[in-house]
Amino acid sequence: MLSFLKGALKETNPQHIVVQVGGIGVKALIPASFYFGLPEMGTEITVYTVMLIKEDEAVLYGFSEPSERDFFKVMLKVSGVGPKVALALIGHLTLPRLLIALHRDDVLALMAVPGIGKKTAQRLVYELKEKVAALKMDGDIQLPVEQGESWPIVEEALLGLGYSAKEVAQARSLLGEERGSVEELFKKALEVFTK
Repeated sequence: MLSFLKGALKETNPQHIVVQVGGIGVKALIPASFYFGLPEMGTEITVYTVMLIKEDEAVLYGFSEPSERDFFKVMLKVSGVGPKVALALIGHLTLPRLLIALHRDDVLALMAVPGIGKKTAQRLVYELKEKVAALKMDGDIQLPVEQGESWPIVEEALLGLGYSAKEVAQARSLLGEERGSVEELFKKALEVFTK
């Protein structure tokens, strides 16, 4: 199975991208969070993938990080969670926020994702909370550091100032693993926009 693709970004929309690998355009369904962090068209990117075979077709799912791809596969093992729901969870919450919600039994945060009802949210917490803790111990996927806690507040403030979701995602990407309080991260994000 395909583990990742590396090639030129040829087509984008919030549901999928097309990457040119050699002379072939490969389509992958993506979480919305990936779309907002995409580079310029034609840029070479690496997409971490999961291929699922349905009755009549093979569907490729693409992620910006190996940790997202790996946790997508973990979520598919939960009863009642298919690829569409798993993709929506990562796309609407982002992986760090999703891990925090599961770690804190935050059913309401999960229910805020379209298509997630109370029973599904409770099942996700029940079945994945221990796996999240195990992943943290194994070092495969880390629960967010301070930025993971502070960034959602910073993001809301930036959006409130009129910056687009894509601009905010780019700022976060440029800040990388910066740590700090809400105020410090907000100031650093504003500095990114003024450069």
